[in-house]
Amino acid sequence: MEPSSSDCDGNYLQMCQPMLTVQALLDFGKTSHPWKNLVEPMAPRSRSRHLGERYQVLEYEDGPVEYVDNESRPQVLLCHDFKGNYLNDKFINGVQGKDQWVDYRFYNWAAIDIFCYFSHNFVTIPTLQWLNCAHKNGVKVIGTVIVEQANVQLLRDILQSEEFMVRVVEALVRVAKLCKFEGWLLNIECGLESAKLGLLEEFVRLLTERCHQEIPGSLVIWYDAITKHGRLTWQNELNSANDSFFLACDGIFLNYAWTRQHLERTESYIRTHCSERRLNVFVGIDVFGRSQKAQMNTDIPLERVVEFQFSVALFAPGWTYESLESAPQQEQLQPDDRNVQFLQTNDRFWNLLWRHLHVRGPNQLPFHTAFCLGSGKFSNRLGRMQSDQCWFNLALQNFQPTIPYAPPLEYERRNDPLSHWTHHFDDALDGGSCLKLRNADHDKRLFACDFPCAGDLIVCYAFRRSNPTASDFSLILKAHCPRRQECLRVVCAGPDCHVGQRWNEMRAVPLSTEQSLQLLKLGADPELPFADSVNGWNIRYYYLSAERIPAGTRIVDIGIKLHKAPEASDDDYALLGAIQLQVGFPAHRHLLEQRTVLSLERPQ
Repeated sequence: MEPSSSDCDGNYLQMCQPMLTVQALLDFGKTSHPWKNLVEPMAPRSRSRHLGERYQVLEYEDGPVEYVDNESRPQVLLCHDFKGNYLNDKFINGVQGKDQWVDYRFYNWAAIDIFCYFSHNFVTIPTLQWLNCAHKNGVKVIGTVIVEQANVQLLRDILQSEEFMVRVVEALVRVAKLCKFEGWLLNIECGLESAKLGLLEEFVRLLTERCHQEIPGSLVIWYDAITKHGRLTWQNELNSANDSFFLACDGIFLNYAWTRQHLERTESYIRTHCSERRLNVFVGIDVFGRSQKAQMNTDIPLERVVEFQFSVALFAPGWTYESLESAPQQEQLQPDDRNVQFLQTNDRFWNLLWRHLHVRGPNQLPFHTAFCLGSGKFSNRLGRMQSDQCWFNLALQNFQPTIPYAPPLEYERRNDPLSHWTHHFDDALDGGSCLKLRNADHDKRLFACDFPCAGDLIVCYAFRRSNPTASDFSLILKAHCPRRQECLRVVCAGPDCHVGQRWNEMRAVPLSTEQSLQLLKLGADPELPFADSVNGWNIRYYYLSAERIPAGTRIVDIGIKLHKAPEASDDDYALLGAIQLQVGFPAHRHLLEQRTVLSLERPQ
């Protein structure tokens, strides 16, 4: 459907919009909300892992795979303030048109716990595109309520009486519940007369309480601006001037102009007054670098926050796109070149942060991704073009890898082992992009995951190569037995692939087309057809039997490797179009003669 260009207040049929007045907020929900049934439920994710400095490389030493409870480690809140927001992302059905596909896309979801959609409008409702994109990755979404000095009357109206304040609270709960997001950031950036301060604190407390009652897993976060004395004085720390608001809700988003001394004073306050709430302190970092060194040095303030074990609020990560737009030479660049520059900048930015962050990957079967970023110059289905129109729709973004893509160009020129893949927008199995691989040195981690393999697994993937005679492609699974603390490297490659001589490595045998079709009779229903190829993409199926694997063994990582023959050139590459894992059929495994029997038995 072609999106409407109208921006009339209350027109939610074609687009998502903010609310500008208290009356609009109170009236919300009186008529049917047309896109509430289009919101994706929040997907489950694995427990948290900290992958350290070598997060991109798969290793197989015996020992534990260390997880931490998500609630017991610092959280990451991503606050999205992109050029005022409500741009291409506001259209419920996406947008089509020349050059529209080159826009800001976020895809490093594995390290994010909370996503806040932000604008300077009174009530900022997260758009459907961002809601679905975040929820599919297991990330909570909150909207924003903001009152700035220019519209302080809004706050006075809300607090005109206790009865009216309760009506506003109920309206905010209703909005979040109907639109299916998980709470609010409260950004009160204006002074307030002392007579109303008690009612403001009650507003924060009541909104938090009612959100918890009506929306499972919800949260309300307070921004550090106004003090409990009614003065607009950013504290940049948690102290007795702002603690009453912090204690009334789920967390505080500290302003960005902090120093080490601010963090030390916050540490002292937490230790003395509420040690159990350390992780509810979100230390703000403005990626644009206002009041703090940031931009491509954002890792420096992040490291300071991590040292104190506080949570972090990263504000305006769209800097990785906006900073390129401001350069004069951008006006002369073609969309493809602008897209490449954005991806390079964005990937370098997140790679600098990743060693400080915990990640959570997929843990639910069936699992499928075609790696589409939510935009493209065309739209494919199984390698065949469905539309040649440029498009942008974040709701169509597929599940993205758990780790950032390594910086491509200059790193590839140095043959850096970390330069292993990039997004590729000139071909796709499904959607508008896929992954492109050049480097062949190591097993590269694609997903940190947590899939059970006590039952059998069906594994399949689609790929194509620039030079089939000079290279091959492997999907690598790392299985781990917690009881024995042992790992197994399972190589899903072609029939001629060889693996090392270590006892904990094995090659999975690809099923023939006839054997793959047997899966159809057993009831498998994958996204990829049971065939050797489709529209120029190779397809491989594997049946991994768990009949000899110890109970409790899990697939904890998925990796990739490009095998190059001696005669291969540096320009040879492979494209990864899709992967899928799903539960197998243990009662009928005997029907599949080419099944691969997983084993952690050491040779005698």
